[in-house]
Amino acid sequence: MIKIAKRLLQLSLLGLSLSVITSPALAAEPAAPDPEFQQWLEALYAEAQERGISEQTLTQAFADITPPIKRIIKTDRNQAEVVQTYNSYLSARLTDWKFATGRKLMAENTEVLNQVAQKYGVQPRFLVAIWGMETNYGTYPIKEPIFNVLATLAYDKRRGPYFRAQFLAALDILDSGFPTYEQFKSSWAGAMGQSQFMPESYQQYAVDFDGDGKRDIWNTKADVFASIANYFKPRGWRDDQTWGRPVQLPKGGEQSLVAEQAAGLSPDADCKRFKSLGVWRDLRDWQKLGVRRADGSDLPDVSIPAALVLADKGDNRGYIVYRNFCTIMSFNPSFKYALSIGLLSDQLK
Repeated sequence: MIKIAKRLLQLSLLGLSLSVITSPALAAEPAAPDPEFQQWLEALYAEAQERGISEQTLTQAFADITPPIKRIIKTDRNQAEVVQTYNSYLSARLTDWKFATGRKLMAENTEVLNQVAQKYGVQPRFLVAIWGMETNYGTYPIKEPIFNVLATLAYDKRRGPYFRAQFLAALDILDSGFPTYEQFKSSWAGAMGQSQFMPESYQQYAVDFDGDGKRDIWNTKADVFASIANYFKPRGWRDDQTWGRPVQLPKGGEQSLVAEQAAGLSPDADCKRFKSLGVWRDLRDWQKLGVRRADGSDLPDVSIPAALVLADKGDNRGYIVYRNFCTIMSFNPSFKYALSIGLLSDQLK
């Protein structure tokens, strides 16, 4: 602890005090001393030293860190996937601009998308849909100091252990030499690059598809597409299936199906962990129960497991989803998010 305190004092003398530094992105939030946070931060510093992180990396990373950022905590507690209705959430994200831009970029990147699809077995339209939904096809500015964000969320009690692991993984990444400290920014939740990977996901799934020696999800589209596909592949993605489809509910709407939820199929392990998807049935059984495509025509006459996602209560809107929906939910475990990816991908066919 004496060595840690000495190092923190060195940072302070360099003008990098952990208790008072305020980054440009967070200048509106003056830092206030927080002894408990300071003690926690010293323990985190010690753990990073024990992992063998270089002093240069520690100096850079810990210089970013202020006392916990209230704005980040507030955002974490009020995520759109939780607080918005289905209609509001989907309407805000499925825009004409996103459709048109996605089609244009699909055409411009056909060759590399097809190469990625051939290697990983993930259809190009889903790769582009993730790219579009996460960062508006790489145009959304990602500006947050990642170590400040991750320290705030790691200190917070809601998902502290998860974000502590992400913080340490981010240190490992920076210590590897790429990306540079200047490039190493994140979203409010610590997600990085055009594909918005968390640090541990980057370590496990990011791909150097163009062979330049860097797994560059910040600037290289080939690496962005391949990294998303490499994330999907081990999670059971089926390139012979779509995600699902909007459907009409039978006469009587939502209430007519409530009593029909008792029996069903047992989905594969990737789907089974999302218990909120409820009962899984053979697609032909949903047809027998009166569920139809959005235009009123019959569902596909195939025998595959399917679940029913109901939208806002009382609107009688629903979606039949297949196992690929579960893979999308592994990227972001929200029905609304996964539906936005599926519906955007349909527009990019």
